[in-house]
Amino acid sequence: MKAWQFTTRWLLGSQVAARLLGLVNNILLARLLAPASYGDFAQAMAFAGSLVPLADMGLSAVITRHIARRPRSRAVLSASLGLRLAQSLLLLSAVTLSAWLLYGSPRLRVAVVLAGTYWSLACIGQLLAGVARARLQAHVEARAVILERTSAVLLAVAGAVWFGSAGALAGVIAGGVLAVAYLLRRLALPPMRVHRLLSLRLMAIGAPLMVADLCHGLIMRLDLLAVGMHYGAQHAGWYGSASTLLWAAVLVPGSMALAIVPAFASRRSEHAGQSSRVLGWMLAVSLLMALTFSAGAKVWVGLLYGGEYAPAEAVLRVLAWCLVPASVVAWGNATLLVRHRTAWVGAVATGGLACLAICLWWWLPGHGLLGAAWAQLVTQCLMAFALWWLVGVSASTRYQIETRT
Repeated sequence: MKAWQFTTRWLLGSQVAARLLGLVNNILLARLLAPASYGDFAQAMAFAGSLVPLADMGLSAVITRHIARRPRSRAVLSASLGLRLAQSLLLLSAVTLSAWLLYGSPRLRVAVVLAGTYWSLACIGQLLAGVARARLQAHVEARAVILERTSAVLLAVAGAVWFGSAGALAGVIAGGVLAVAYLLRRLALPPMRVHRLLSLRLMAIGAPLMVADLCHGLIMRLDLLAVGMHYGAQHAGWYGSASTLLWAAVLVPGSMALAIVPAFASRRSEHAGQSSRVLGWMLAVSLLMALTFSAGAKVWVGLLYGGEYAPAEAVLRVLAWCLVPASVVAWGNATLLVRHRTAWVGAVATGGLACLAICLWWWLPGHGLLGAAWAQLVTQCLMAFALWWLVGVSASTRYQIETRT
């Protein structure tokens, strides 16, 4: 119990620090760069980040659970390290090719390739952080996160001053390199080896998780990418500034999900009611934050970004309310995953992505930035209702099985 509480505190602390430092980084870059240049930065990070689940293939979650149950399993970890290196190189190649095929602006192409480099490093860091979490060494993960975000803020700001959006992305890459180097130094890892059969088995196990992660990643970024492709970099900068505040504020759901899943993976039955007990607190905090951002949108945008980002005020008033259903979505995903209902999570995420795409196609041309914001809100609400209902169904099914046995 004490070890789990220690891990939870470190996870929550690292997530708070990561969100705050990430928000500070985006605010400073938005202040230093014009809306169009910041739009290039936001689009590049969103586009490359949306492809990360294809490279991850659910491997990080699988390894976290496996090590939590079998701390001394070296063969699986050795194979996963070799597989992750190959996946990261594949991600960088896919992002580079996609940048040259989809974008005509040379500046945006370079930005996307640099963002792909960062996310390739982040894939490696994600796997290593999962290992630390499963070993109940969350303090190692927390220090790596703080090191990455702090160095990224300093180096990205310096790069933005001298070289614009490309310099900012180079600074972010440097932060990722430092974090991966720290994790490699602090974690006792087996030698990296290529195990073909074991790698194929890991990818097969993680495939259902990949579907859910891919859809969730696209849901977080598709509205921004659609705005950029339809209206250009300047509108993407306005929308991205409001979207950054939204996803930085989704701190409680993400942190609690990270804390809940490893505890259940290690089969500690005394924590069986943890996910349901925290839901009320998550909703209360999310509702308070939604009211604060929505009512004070003009103050927040003016204070953080300046007068050039005034069109983001109306967007933030709508996006702020996504915090409430997003809390239910994070809680439902964590609960269903620990109940081994991975297919249900993937089905809801797939349906949510389809809903967002349809709403964007319908509302974006006629309603502009507000159409994208309403599409995101409707999608989050529908996903929250579906997951809440499925959690109830899984609980009743589980109770009937236990009663029969």
